[in-house]
Formats: sequence, C-alpha cells, structure tokens
Amino acid sequence: MRIASASKSMSGMSLVEATIILMVLMLLTGVLAPSINDYINDAKHVKAKEDCEAIGQSVARLVRDVGPCAKWNGGQPCTKQNRVDILFSDGKVVSTDDLGPQAVDFQSNEIKDSVINWGCRNTQNADHLEHQLVRNSRGYATPADKNTFGKSGPQWNLGWRGAYLSPVIDSDPWGNRYLVNSVFLAVAVDANHGRAEGQRSGGWSKDTICITGGPNNLYESPFAGSQNGGTQRVGDDLIFVISGDSR
Repeated sequence: MRIASASKSMSGMSLVEATIILMVLMLLTGVLAPSINDYINDAKHVKAKEDCEAIGQSVARLVRDVGPCAKWNGGQPCTKQNRVDILFSDGKVVSTDDLGPQAVDFQSNEIKDSVINWGCRNTQNADHLEHQLVRNSRGYATPADKNTFGKSGPQWNLGWRGAYLSPVIDSDPWGNRYLVNSVFLAVAVDANHGRAEGQRSGGWSKDTICITGGPNNLYESPFAGSQNGGTQRVGDDLIFVISGDSR
C-alpha cells in the first residue's frame, strides 16, 4: 500500500494541470511585457543622454587644449576651409528623409559651403569624431611638441592630450549617428569683417550641441537653434549643449 501511494504521488501532471500552468504563464507575460518594454526604452534614453554628454564634454576638452575650433589640419589656422563644421559618430548616414520639417537648412556666407544641415555628408563639412577625439589624425600639436617648437597648444604648454573618448564611438541605441554642429564653436579667422552673425566681431549666437534623433529616428531640431539664438529642441531629439554664444 505504501509503495502504490508513493508511485501515485510521483506520477506526472495531467493535461489539465499543464494547461492551467501555461495559462498562468501567458497571463504573467502579458502583464509584465509592458513593464519590460518600458525598462528597455528608459535604458536606451539614459544611454543616449550619457553618450551625448560624454561626446559634448570631450569636444569641449578638445577645443580647450587645441584652440577654439575642430580642424581638418591641426597645424593650420581656423579658416572656413580648414574648419570642421559637423562631427559625427558611427551609425546610419543621415539623409533628407531623416530630417524633420523644422530641421531647416542654415545659410551663411561665413561657412565654406554657405548652406549646412544635419544631413550634410560632404567631406568638406563633416569629420568622424574618432579622428578628433580618439586618434590625433588631424595633426594637432601635442604637449611633447613643446620641446621641438617651443610651444604647442593655445596655452603654450598644451595641445592634443587625448584620447578624449574610448573607441569605438558607436551609434545611438536606435542606430542613429550622434552629431555635433561644430561650426558654431568659433568664427573663422578669414570671416568677413563686421558685427553680423558669424563675422569677426559678431561671433555666433548659436549653440554648439550634441544631438541624436531619438526613438523616431528623425533629427527634428533646427541645426542653428532658434532664430534669436540658443537651442530649440523639437520632438524626441536628445540634446547636450556644449557651448553657446561665441561673441
């Protein structure tokens, strides 16, 4: 009798019991799925914000060490032709389809191609962040050059002291590029004389920012911010302000 009872208690679950367990699991999955998705989305937002802040702070340290603008040739002055006007990370190449209706072209005679936007891919405009922040690919003077040239960076004993970021500078959590409108870091030394926007005595009233298109994969914020200066954030773009008003 004891053996039979033990055998009965060790027998497998019935089809009804298995069905009930599966229904409970499905119910729990349905209840927990939104919470899990919210957690994943929140984590993506946090990562994008932290990445943009890290890039922004690294750009600020770069120009503190090497001078007021990112350059194609670190040993030459910050001219319109030598200034890098857009910095970008890895990620999907930005096309006009990736721009929101308010991300209008910014026009100025004080940039080398006169018209610029987040979608500019011309090599005369854009440079990968890795060349500027990870590898000294543009030939900026370094502190070690002081022994050869007597001075290196803008404060004589400074220069390129990277890496400012650890490689690889990847895309944002949604596969987009991080972008920096580095044109507004400084006016060019060959800018027009005058006090107008972007001219030598006028400076820029525009913010230099790091931006990512966010979950909807659209860069919606204007390249040059609001008409009166400052940052104009639109849609779900994530933005970190690097500097503002170079006047």
